[in-house]
Amino acid sequence: MKKDTRTPEDNQKAQLENEVARLNKKIAKYEAVELKQNRFGLVWLDVPEAFEDDVENKLPILEEVPKLAINSKDNKPTHLLIEGDNYHALTCLNYTHKGKVDVIYIDPPYNTGSDGFKYKDKRILDKYPDGTLVPVDHPLRHSYWLSFMKKRLELARDILRDDGVIFISIDDNEYAQLKLLCDEIFIEKNLIALFTWVRKRKPSHLDTHIRKNTEYVLCYAKNIQSLKPLKSAFAEDNKPYPFYNSGNTRAILAFPSNTIKASGLEDGIYRPQEFKDKKTLVRLLNKVEIKDGIVVNEFRLEGEWRYSQKSLNELIGKGEEIVLKGKKFKPYYIRKLTGDVGELKNAMTILGATGKIKNNGDADFYEAELQIGTNEDAEQELSDVGLKFNNPKPVSLIKFLIKIATVYRSNCAIILDFFAGSGTTGQAVMVLNEEDQGNRQFILATNNDEVTNGEKHKIMTDICYPRIKKVIKEKGGSVKYFKTAFVGKNNILEADDADKIELAHNAGGMLAIAENTFDQVEQNDNWQIFEDDKQYTAIYFKEEFGKFDDFAEKVRKLKKPVVVYIFSWEKEFEFDEFDNDKNIKVKTIPQPILEIYKQIYNLV
Repeated sequence: MKKDTRTPEDNQKAQLENEVARLNKKIAKYEAVELKQNRFGLVWLDVPEAFEDDVENKLPILEEVPKLAINSKDNKPTHLLIEGDNYHALTCLNYTHKGKVDVIYIDPPYNTGSDGFKYKDKRILDKYPDGTLVPVDHPLRHSYWLSFMKKRLELARDILRDDGVIFISIDDNEYAQLKLLCDEIFIEKNLIALFTWVRKRKPSHLDTHIRKNTEYVLCYAKNIQSLKPLKSAFAEDNKPYPFYNSGNTRAILAFPSNTIKASGLEDGIYRPQEFKDKKTLVRLLNKVEIKDGIVVNEFRLEGEWRYSQKSLNELIGKGEEIVLKGKKFKPYYIRKLTGDVGELKNAMTILGATGKIKNNGDADFYEAELQIGTNEDAEQELSDVGLKFNNPKPVSLIKFLIKIATVYRSNCAIILDFFAGSGTTGQAVMVLNEEDQGNRQFILATNNDEVTNGEKHKIMTDICYPRIKKVIKEKGGSVKYFKTAFVGKNNILEADDADKIELAHNAGGMLAIAENTFDQVEQNDNWQIFEDDKQYTAIYFKEEFGKFDDFAEKVRKLKKPVVVYIFSWEKEFEFDEFDNDKNIKVKTIPQPILEIYKQIYNLV
């Protein structure tokens, strides 16, 4: 059995470890300053942020708000909403989800000078206690934004799986700075792509110099060597393969009767003739009869073929579908996919750009045949659920990004958005799950600051949460609602025994998140027990062990595997109480949480 008292030597050792951590932090800062003075890359004035006061004086936790939970009991995933500063949320998620998240999508403030971006400057809190809007001509405009983003992206990187990816929406205002910042945080070699998204069907005529209708999505891998290709599941991206236009060898291909379908051709007899399409010349050498959409006689075409007669015969022998597309006798074959993801084409970097110009009496009218929606679509999606939000993203855009990044993962993935805004990412995940019976789980984090859309609203409680609640009623699934909070009286490096005890007593919500067991089945003054359909999480959070035998007896009676958390002054300890119980795995609190927090604190 483990000891339940602290000796003076234990306390002295802990104080020395904290002092070493403090000195290492100071050394790291000096080294960082020297490196900035002798490197190529992005250099800016690092501006301290107001939230640092919180983590300098207390320990962050996540507290559940049970009355806001949505419990569907439909065996679909349980999703997470986190209300609070996303830095604090990311700090906690670095414990609960370190190395677990498959995809991160964020739509941060673009720092346009009019997008509501506030920076709570720690140095001037006496003057601006609630933060102030950053105007476009502010001398520290870019420094504020980069300081704000750097802290959060560093935390986000460590939450990703080794083969995870992050997508970041951005426009011209901060794209250049963001690219260099991400090159530093995620390492330049892990850049996957810069996607260009067509955000408007019809650009504004009010733009002074040019009508902008695109934005960007930066995409980085956690470790590109571990990442498989990003495959597009859109039908348009995997359309039939043409036989024509090799540009080299002219040859004759013979198509057997009753094996070829016709598309865009009426039933009847077609006479031999030439068909010119750009630089490709195709010649029909004999009459062709089409009946009920099928070519009923053998026919021969002369042209610049991609395929030999042998290749054509092999395709027909495999049962591949050969189709004549239109009145110019262009043969295509539609490859029958076996279900192997590798057969899909890699995604393209132009999103929603399969457009065309139509002259409808307005020479400037642009009509796009979009696979991926625009801002107008996003606004309509919100309107459909009775909500408004400035510059939302369309569900189809986020669906596409999630799909290409998780196509190899059997529709199971964890998706994080820590600039959740109106909750588009959550809706996209639920729509995808409905389409392919997937089990993706989303985690959305956002503050509850006030926004104005004709009238004042709170982002989380008035926009994001109501939207998710309405979509869940239609699509299914459940939600647990958490708020960021703080315990203790000292910072992470100076946490004393009282702080550790308080952290352990209040860590239940975070431990339930870490184990994905959200249904609390028991709680008293000594322990908590949570469950899902696969396992239990049992937490003995008291530093005194007077009731531990009762706890152990209850744990052994549980019918599913159990992860047991036990209070310990140390990160690891020898504990043999459950050695003979194969279904019980033992972990400690609160020291492992503090170890994660220390690593984060050294980055601030």
